[in-house]
Amino acid sequence: MTPRLSGSKGTRARAAKAGPSAYELDVIKLGHVDSRQLTLMILYLLATKIFLMFPSFVTLRAGTAAWISVLISASIAAFGLWGWLLWTRSTGNLGIIPSLRLTLGRVLGDIAGLFLAVYFILTTSLSVRTFSGGAIIGLLQEFPLEILIGIVIVAAMYAAWLGLEAVGRAATFFFPLIVVSILLVALGAYRLFDIRHLYPLLGLGTGVVLKEGLTHTGLFASLSAVAVLKSYVREPRDLGRSSFKGLCLATVFMVASVIVVASMFPYPENTRQVIPLGIVARAVYLGRFLQRIEALFTFTWFFASAVHASVSYMMTLVLLSQLMNTHTYRPIVPAVASLTFGIAANPGSILEAGRLLDSVHVTAGNIEVALGWLLFLIGKLGNVSDKAARVSRQLDRLKEDPSYSEDYTRAKSVDLQRRESDTETPNQRTQVNAETGEGPKGINEGNRGGGPSN
Repeated sequence: MTPRLSGSKGTRARAAKAGPSAYELDVIKLGHVDSRQLTLMILYLLATKIFLMFPSFVTLRAGTAAWISVLISASIAAFGLWGWLLWTRSTGNLGIIPSLRLTLGRVLGDIAGLFLAVYFILTTSLSVRTFSGGAIIGLLQEFPLEILIGIVIVAAMYAAWLGLEAVGRAATFFFPLIVVSILLVALGAYRLFDIRHLYPLLGLGTGVVLKEGLTHTGLFASLSAVAVLKSYVREPRDLGRSSFKGLCLATVFMVASVIVVASMFPYPENTRQVIPLGIVARAVYLGRFLQRIEALFTFTWFFASAVHASVSYMMTLVLLSQLMNTHTYRPIVPAVASLTFGIAANPGSILEAGRLLDSVHVTAGNIEVALGWLLFLIGKLGNVSDKAARVSRQLDRLKEDPSYSEDYTRAKSVDLQRRESDTETPNQRTQVNAETGEGPKGINEGNRGGGPSN
């Protein structure tokens, strides 16, 4: 039975004023991921866009120097990642939503958490739409678009339903297969490679390259996932190293994809390719008896899109579950899946979906990259590190208590009763003990177990 809440209204008011209770700062239990899984999850979040319209879009803006603008964006993003890591270190082992609430307050903290959740929902939906549209254009001309979108979403949601550890294992399992397919495409289409297509090195000019590199730093906005995952890393000290490793690997893949596409198609022809790597895969020739080999590569890249969506879904579900203090994310899985399906099916064409995704990166993405430093500076001024340390100790004591339960209602009741007892006078405590059977022998004679009466 759930312990009875006791004490006067004034006592409860004093307990409420004492600060946030531990059950409000506890987070959903998802298991843990190791450093390698964390690196690969960051890599999928950042680099899967190479299978979409990313090479064409970035080349359209910066010309033959697009790969340089990507390096500039990655350098700025690394600085932004440093800010996120400093803030996560100052908030200890708290979840991201409790950390935001400690830093910004309840209202602004929830708004910031909702902003992150909306970003992941939009990027996931539009990425799924772009990949599905490209697959239909290249391979499945008669296949209904909505069904293919639904297949990707169901596959990604199933992995997210199984939990964070399942998503991490899927990311690790499919990574070698995806890398091999990319290398085979790049090596198989070598006869189209022409280094002269990369000149002039500065493309449309130094000013344009610098501007595009700065304004499109939002391509790396998913680095904020490190703040979401910090409570679930098996070795917290590896958070920074694994995050930077994932960023470096993603930068290598993104720069390589831009160089491969730019070297095989002269400018501006390379800006007219809807799915550039798909066109490159179609150019692979392995003999007269092996045709349409790009179908194998597209099937392999489906796994990359599905894993990317599952990781993004995991970030969204963690954020929403912590915002609602539900301590479980599975009840909201159907709602999030339906929402992303509706958004993905809304754009009228793959080009429209690609432009919308690019707009999300340029606007919300840039804000998200800079948000880490803003949170860190606000936390410094508000002495958030000390507050987080006190809350962490409070949460640790709650978990060590034999009566601790991951059930939200029971944890809330137990913690509130403990906080009330800490604020009561001796006379009030005697009265409460008499009601709960925890008083002297004469009072709890009928309840020798010493626990709360049912």
